Parts: sequence; structure tokens; C-alpha cells
Amino acid sequence: MNKGLLKGLIRAFLKPAFSPCVPVKWRRRWLNLASASMSRAPKGIKSEWLKLNAINTLVAYAAVPNANTASQEHILYLHGGGYVSGGVKTHGAFIKHLTAVTKANVWMPDYRLAPEHPYPAALNDAVAAYEGLLAHLVRTQPTKNQPSISIMGDSAGGGLALACALALRDIGHAPKALVLFSPWVDLTCSNESYTSKAAADPMLNPEGLRACAAFYCGNQALNHPGCSPLFANLNNLPPLLIQVGSEEVLYDDATTLADKAKLTNTATTLHVYEGMWHVFQLHAAQLQESRDALKQVAAFLQQANKK
Repeated sequence: MNKGLLKGLIRAFLKPAFSPCVPVKWRRRWLNLASASMSRAPKGIKSEWLKLNAINTLVAYAAVPNANTASQEHILYLHGGGYVSGGVKTHGAFIKHLTAVTKANVWMPDYRLAPEHPYPAALNDAVAAYEGLLAHLVRTQPTKNQPSISIMGDSAGGGLALACALALRDIGHAPKALVLFSPWVDLTCSNESYTSKAAADPMLNPEGLRACAAFYCGNQALNHPGCSPLFANLNNLPPLLIQVGSEEVLYDDATTLADKAKLTNTATTLHVYEGMWHVFQLHAAQLQESRDALKQVAAFLQQANKK
């Protein structure tokens, strides 16, 4: 599909859903319906539901495993949606694309959403799912090697992935690598790009993000490191890859995170995709740019898993 046409469709049919005037229950239905009409899963990838520490989790894997692929690599994927929406209907097809490109098994937990379940529900679920996956692999993998698990996430899921990695670091269970697409890591929503890129962004509404932040944080301060991991200590994280579009209000979240992480001993790679919008990677079925970004992820994970 033509990039300009897709951007126009997103602006016309998706951006209105992110208005703070749209009730959460209607936003969920709106995004589920829009995603279903735009998503197309690749062939040759299966999926099924399993439980990881009682967390319902969708796992995508190759229909015909190949011993020569990285089938023993695993990704815990945390979906976006402003902490108030998202799940299998918005991201189910995408994690199959991610599996097809990376050759890894991709596990996406169905973590609890706000406003029904504010912080720290989502973070607790993410950590529990990771530890459940680790235990599952130790129990079932035919190898004595430590299981290789990376954590990935987009938008709010990117912020949640970072917060999860920090929590796991503190208990000695750090993942192998960390990949963030357009991460939302500062829920104060105070970065300059919220203003300078608001008109260019074809998807996100800054006021809508502020409403989501309030739903998620509840009585917790917006700048609490568990909610806004940009304000956390970023030392001793695994190799970090950040991808962001040049035309999104979360641009400064990504670049500021990269700058801060580089000041620690965290190996950090930032890639800015010119002319692209928020989590454009989700459109792997339509855009070559999205497929190229996923190939970059695969190369990054391959390199990280060699260490």
C-alpha cells in the first residue's frame, strides 16, 4: 500500500479514537474493529493461548519448526493501547509477523487494563508472565542453557516493557535484550514534541494521552518511575533498541530515553524513521518500511543472543 494513502486512512479513521472525548469502552471497540480491517497475518505461523503464572498469554510460533532457525529464542511482547486498550484483536496478527521475521516464539500476555485496573496491575502481570515463561522454558526446553528471552513492546507497551525489564533487573532476572517501538515512557506528557509534532502526528492526540495517563496512574504520581520509567535508574539494562517515527508526539520520549540510557552502561541503539508515524511497524502487511524495521529488530536480537 502507498505510504501516503495509509497515513491518510490512519488520520481519518484511527486518530479520532484517541480523543479524550471518546469513552474507553468505545475506544476499545473502535480500535479492535479498525485493526481487524487493516491487519493480515502471514502464512505459516500458528498461535494458541497458554497460561503463564495464571496470565492468559497468546504465543505465536512457526507452524513447521526448523531446527536451523532460532526456534529456541523467545520474545515477551507487551502490546500498546495507552494502558486502556489493546490485545489480541489489535496485535494478534502483528506478533505473527514478528515471529515470521525473527524466527522466535512470541508470547503476548493479556495484561489487565486501566481504568478498571490502574498501576501497578499491568506491571505486576508483565513481571508474572515473564517469570512464568522463564519457569516454563526451564521445565520444557531440551537444553541445559539458560533460556533466551527478550522483551519488546510498543507505545504504552514500550513503557511497560522498560518498567518490566527494570523490575526484573532488580531481582536478577534481566532479559537478554529490550526492543521498544515508539515507547511512552514519560506519562507527565510534558516533552516539547507533544506540541511541535501534534499536527504532523496522524494517530495520537496529546490530550488523549494525558487522559490515559490519568486512568493508568490513578492515585500514583505521573512521574513515578514505575509508571514513567524515563525517571528510573537505567543502569545495567540489557542491550536496548529503540525505533521511533519522525512524525509522532512521542518522538521526544524515545530520543530522551536513548540519551539517558547512553549515559549509563546500557548499550543503546536509536533509529529514527523519517516520515513515519507512531508504531508504524504494526503495518508489516502493507508497508516495506515496516518490514525493514522488523528485519532490523531480527538482526539486533541475533547479535544480542550471541553475547
